[in-house]
Amino acid sequence: MISGPRSIDSVSRVLGAPVVFALALAVGCAGKGDGTAGAAGAAGSASTGKAGAGGTSAGGSAGGAVGAAGNGAAGSGTTGSAGTTGSAGTTGAAGTTGTAGTTGAAGTTGSAGTAGHAGTTGGAGTGGSAGTTGGGGTTGGVGNPCATRAGLIFCDTFEAATSTTPPAPWATTGTVTVDSTTAAHSGKKSIHIGDTTNDYDTLLVLHDAAVLPAPGGRFYVRVFMQISMPMSAQHNTFILSDLFAAQGSGNALRLGEDDNMLMFTLMGDTHAALSNANYYNDGKPGIQFTPGAWTCLELLLDSKKPEIDVWVGGVEVPDLHHTDFPIDDYDNLRFGFEKYAGPAMDIWYDDIAVGTQPIGCN
Repeated sequence: MISGPRSIDSVSRVLGAPVVFALALAVGCAGKGDGTAGAAGAAGSASTGKAGAGGTSAGGSAGGAVGAAGNGAAGSGTTGSAGTTGSAGTTGAAGTTGTAGTTGAAGTTGSAGTAGHAGTTGGAGTGGSAGTTGGGGTTGGVGNPCATRAGLIFCDTFEAATSTTPPAPWATTGTVTVDSTTAAHSGKKSIHIGDTTNDYDTLLVLHDAAVLPAPGGRFYVRVFMQISMPMSAQHNTFILSDLFAAQGSGNALRLGEDDNMLMFTLMGDTHAALSNANYYNDGKPGIQFTPGAWTCLELLLDSKKPEIDVWVGGVEVPDLHHTDFPIDDYDNLRFGFEKYAGPAMDIWYDDIAVGTQPIGCN
């Protein structure tokens, strides 16, 4: 760019006299064409200036040649509309490619993580939790726990109940109902023992000559049960086996809880057995049921041998196996909660079976 004014002499030296003369003529016309055209020329150089320096000098010399071309320079100002390439700022609307941030909505493909919900197929693994010993409910949940098997005399899933009252041949003492709202061990129904603080015995009773006494005085009882709280340090009973004509007396057997573990007594407290016979030396608890889980419990009673044996989750409890205690030829079974020291407890029973051979948890 050339800066500062030049004299006519210096210009004439550069361009030559004829050209200087022609320029002078043109300047005169421009001067005559007055300030408005000149001002438009200035605007032209301004807009052209925005377009680029090289265009300015060419357009400027053309504008000097014809004052009206100053208006043409304003037209070159439309190259200033190249400022509409500033509308390429609308390529800033390519900032709407920032809506490609909605590809962040591809984070909803993260909702394909709900396919991770297929991890609930891992919940099928809860079927695997069926493997847990004594959790037996889920184990027995595979197949029919009342399916026909050798020696089976009686089995009830309680699915045939048409009301909350246990059907024949069952009788009850206290608040005993057929429950279809709490998850059963099999099917949809189980027996709910609704023991309260003021209850002594809340029991489901089986007294049926078609079931007991068993031939030869030897029988197995299998039941699935679920307790609502941990086993107590106090003595309470879950299952009673006795003579209907003399309930609770004689050689009545009571299988229940004491010292926070499974145990039984005979003839009141004349004979007793803890599931850890060495508890008063090592302080270790024996068999404990898990609250809220179904436990498979099986009991053998043989009045002739005599013999008592217990299995939890299909596993024998050695310290509850006795052949040295006298028992009767029982014809009465009661399931529930006979409370001596408490606390009160809700218990559920399901799939109760009686047979002359081992029944098992399946």
